[in-house]
Amino acid sequence: PTLILSREDIPAPPTNRPPPQAFNPRPEDTNAPTPPPNLDGPANPPPPTNGPPPEQRGDRRRGRDGRMPFGRPFWMSEEEYKAAIEKKGVHSFVMLLSTRPLESATSYDLWLRAVISLFAGIAVVGFGVAWRNLARTADLEVRLVRASEQNTRLKEMNLAAAGLAHETRNPLNIIRGLAQIISRHPEAATEIRDKSRSILDEADRVTAQLNEFINYSRPREVRRTAVKLSATISELARALSTDLEDKAIKFQTPADLPIIEADEQLLRQLLFNLILNAIQAGERGGEIKVVAEKVTATEIQLDIRDNGPGVPADQRSEIFKPYVTNHPDGTGLGLAVVQQIATAHGWDIRCLANEPKGAIFRLTHVRTAG
Repeated sequence: PTLILSREDIPAPPTNRPPPQAFNPRPEDTNAPTPPPNLDGPANPPPPTNGPPPEQRGDRRRGRDGRMPFGRPFWMSEEEYKAAIEKKGVHSFVMLLSTRPLESATSYDLWLRAVISLFAGIAVVGFGVAWRNLARTADLEVRLVRASEQNTRLKEMNLAAAGLAHETRNPLNIIRGLAQIISRHPEAATEIRDKSRSILDEADRVTAQLNEFINYSRPREVRRTAVKLSATISELARALSTDLEDKAIKFQTPADLPIIEADEQLLRQLLFNLILNAIQAGERGGEIKVVAEKVTATEIQLDIRDNGPGVPADQRSEIFKPYVTNHPDGTGLGLAVVQQIATAHGWDIRCLANEPKGAIFRLTHVRTAG
């Protein structure tokens, strides 16, 4: 942008001023003594000066070269400049001012304000997030303290209940032994023998419940070894052969099951509970399958499938809780023990629907050995 100032834009001074008057001394000065004439020099000598002569002093408005400080404009040649001066004299001048420094300063100021505003906004957001996390952390710490206290009380109650169950199992074994002796006594009446056998059955049922409760309350310490899955399932099939034959259930297992990393005793108990649960829930003439599928190079998923009535969708996550069972004679601790053992190994156990009928209990994240 260019700022042009012209002499025509400046109002001219008024021209109707009176002509300058000659200097007349005041009346009181007329009697002043007249200096004696200078007989050796001119009648009116020039006043003394302390500087160079006028022709050397020059005009203060001019430069050292005698030219005005406002020289020829860059768009005019020297001949055009001289012709303009001879024609009508210098009557205007042009002043060029660059706005680039102002624009640079303005842009830098805006950029600096934007950066400061951005960092201020980030600081405010970070403060808000930190405050929210602090509040959540404080609430979580309070919950953890309460859960820790409750867990401590539950552990104490669990140990007391486990000790009580263990102490109760010994008198039950004595009662069972006496009932067995009475039922085999040759002189006992038939009615007494039948009642003795009922005592035996009830004692066995209570003892089984106590054993499951003790197993559930026992801490799980996993000692991993390489376990041959085919051999373990074959041993369990032989142990449960009587139950399978009573319901005429067909048990199918592949011969090429992999070797996995697990605690052999805990794995045996887990699979025993799952297969026994499938036998108890299955119908006569049913079928149970053991299927192992490779998920990754080092992991498999293991399924226990049956074609029984299955588990309703709203109960599939509840059946792993203690004392929840669909079987009238069940204790509700078998699947709870299964989930406890699976969690101790780092596995995941789920109950799914088996199409077209039945249920699937699937173990995932099972690592293979080697």
